[in-house]
Amino acid sequence: MHRRIAVRIVDAAGRWPVVVVALALALTFALGAFARRLELRSDLLELLPRDSPGFQAFEHQLGRVGGGSTLIVIVSSPDGAKNERFVDDLADQLDLLIASKAPPANLIAYVERGTKDVRAFYEANKWLYADLEDLRSADAELDRQIAVRSGLVEDLEAPDAPAPTAAASPTQPAQPTADGGAPPKKHALGMDDYRARWQKRAEDRDAFPTGYFATKDGKLAGLRIVTSTQLGDARGDALLAAVQRIVARLEPRGRDPSMHVGFTGDVAGAADEKKAIMDDAALATGIAVVVILGVIALYFRSLWSIPIILLPALFGVAAAYAFAEVAFGYINTAGAFLGAIIVGNGINYPIVLLARYEEFRARGMAPDVARREAVVNAFRAELVGACVAAIAYGSLFFTRFRGFSQFGAIGFVGMLVVWASIVPLVPAMIVLVDRVRSSRSPLASDGTRWLTRVAALGPTRWPRSILAIGAAITVLAASRIPAYLVDPWEYDFGKLGSRRTDVSGAGEWSNKANLVFGGKMNVAGALMLADTKEQVPLVKAKILANDALDPEGPMIAEITTLWDMLPGTAAEQEEKLTVLSRIRDRLSPRVLSELDDDERKSIDEMRPPEALQVLADRDLPPLVRRRFSENDGRLGTAFYVKPRNDVVFADGHNHLRLSATTDDVRLDDGTVVMTASRSTIFAEMLRSLRRDGPLASLIASVGVIVVVIVAARDRRLVLGVLAALAVGVAWLLGGAAFAHVRLNYVNFIALPITLGIGCEYPFNIADRVRLLGGDVSAAVSRSGGAVLLCSLTTTIGYGSLLLSDVQALESFGKLAVCGELACVFAAVFLLPSLLVVLQRGKRVPHAPIATLR
Repeated sequence: MHRRIAVRIVDAAGRWPVVVVALALALTFALGAFARRLELRSDLLELLPRDSPGFQAFEHQLGRVGGGSTLIVIVSSPDGAKNERFVDDLADQLDLLIASKAPPANLIAYVERGTKDVRAFYEANKWLYADLEDLRSADAELDRQIAVRSGLVEDLEAPDAPAPTAAASPTQPAQPTADGGAPPKKHALGMDDYRARWQKRAEDRDAFPTGYFATKDGKLAGLRIVTSTQLGDARGDALLAAVQRIVARLEPRGRDPSMHVGFTGDVAGAADEKKAIMDDAALATGIAVVVILGVIALYFRSLWSIPIILLPALFGVAAAYAFAEVAFGYINTAGAFLGAIIVGNGINYPIVLLARYEEFRARGMAPDVARREAVVNAFRAELVGACVAAIAYGSLFFTRFRGFSQFGAIGFVGMLVVWASIVPLVPAMIVLVDRVRSSRSPLASDGTRWLTRVAALGPTRWPRSILAIGAAITVLAASRIPAYLVDPWEYDFGKLGSRRTDVSGAGEWSNKANLVFGGKMNVAGALMLADTKEQVPLVKAKILANDALDPEGPMIAEITTLWDMLPGTAAEQEEKLTVLSRIRDRLSPRVLSELDDDERKSIDEMRPPEALQVLADRDLPPLVRRRFSENDGRLGTAFYVKPRNDVVFADGHNHLRLSATTDDVRLDDGTVVMTASRSTIFAEMLRSLRRDGPLASLIASVGVIVVVIVAARDRRLVLGVLAALAVGVAWLLGGAAFAHVRLNYVNFIALPITLGIGCEYPFNIADRVRLLGGDVSAAVSRSGGAVLLCSLTTTIGYGSLLLSDVQALESFGKLAVCGELACVFAAVFLLPSLLVVLQRGKRVPHAPIATLR
């Protein structure tokens, strides 16, 4: 049935080739134009399953505080005053943009231009931020010094004098002089040291003395924009572009030729990451297409072979990305490179079909007969290839990890469309090419006969030697697999991202931003939320208790809450105000009149003002208050968990530990507080890989084995194909173990794909052996070249990923290339050798197609 349908499609394509090709071109351009709207999202959050606890907790938090992504603008010049003026002008322009309420202004949550209000607040309330004991000591010292100046200390320190009262007793009593006289008088009544300490505590709360975010020398100054976008959101790109336009209008070079302005923070970093991925994807796809087409032209020794093979592949790529736009509306990091992969892998189908057509034409068949026989002859192998490819990609689709499922769904559609389109497109293109080319091109086998002869010579002459070598390598590779599979995952996140963004663009300016902001932004750490502010101290205590139970040791340096920004509880502040009032009362006009001008100036600077009062959270300056606010204005539910400085978060193990300590805190009354942080995302990704990786591998393995058993029918061919598959997978995993290549959220995809091609290539050879009545040498000679060409083009497609600056994609390219080489060697050399040994002079029954003999 399927043969009759295929023949009818071939004949129809031969009668109306222009219509078929024109329709395919129109659809390709239309689908490609539609897919141009596709958005790239590089945030790891887009890889997680939406129903995972970590994703839901993080999304719940985003709904309450917004995306919270930052865009930092850094200005650099030798003139600090010019830098400050530029920051002010930029902030004024941003205020105007916000007032317009037009996109992308609605993405700006707030702008932080400096710390003048923070400095003024702490300067006005520095007395309240002093330690209570220090205030009491100052009160006692002041009382003593007033007594010294009045001459009363001699009586107080007489041997038979009564003990001082508690209110007047110094914390550290002054010692008499060596001759037994009164203690010496101190400058400014001994308040200089206290004034300096209180001033320093205020300055420690705000490390920017000029009121601007700037380095001490003023050569770097910054401005911080907090947005409502999520990390990697396309709206963030629009906001970055808008801010860049404002900066350009302010003409920094016109103010100072040496002035430079750069952008960093979450928004700029995500934009750079996406640009690096898109640039790499375009470069990789372009290089892959050019090299693949060149190899095809050389193999078939005709440029006319290029359009015949390329059109189905391009049609598949356009359809795949159009499907992605409809189904998802975006693609993740790995999906950006699917174009190169589909081109490299998808053209296997038209290559095999064209090679069969050329072979039959060379044997004297008429063009129309050769087209029909090529399709019928290759149909089983092409169908199996399509099935195992569908299983390879489909196994990823059935996982919950979106980094896998999205890639699998898009790849499945692309490969299916390529396979489904070859029967009408390749025959139609052949008809058109035969009409316009002036002479027949040489046979593919003429140009590659030496290669296929060498490939066929080894298995037929030295089958046992080849099998022995293959078995030895397989045993060596397999010996490392069990230990490798215990925990094959990559935990060093420093080996996954873009190298370029660390040393240029946002990465370069991030280093300068660290000089400006590093460790001086009042609060630091991972933002988390409780449901109510009353829960915050309970959650804090529970997290610290969990941290203490970490078997590898505590990770948390401190947890900062809103109340840590205040000078104590209301009761503590009342007690401080009582002491400060007593200090203020001691500094009566009579006491002050006895001081000289310099002392009086010092006392005036440290004298507590009468306006001091108990501070509440609403009294904090906006820069501080906003860090603890939700979108609806609620204060106090936010808190920050700061890990120790020696904790390295490039190590995924630490994200797993912190996630276990801080995520979804269960209080003593059974209430679960949905807490989350970026560590939640990293930890959830690792847990998803551990869960879904084995699942995808199992689905792919079972699927391809079933396809081989059903399609091959002969037990020798089944055994041979599955043995070749096992060798290819063993060499891939064993090679990864020997090379210490760990699996990550991208390169793991190489494993199920290798399971697919590990069946496609050997089945192609095995099926040709069946059709040729068990003649292994003839099968390798006639089909080996096409299989090697398929493998080469696929290797080029994967190899293009080696050009990627994103290390996760580069590692995908390495693993996929290794798997490809292992599978093609097993198909062309090990499988034929095994079939020769298994046959022992017997011939495998074959289909009665006379033209194949």
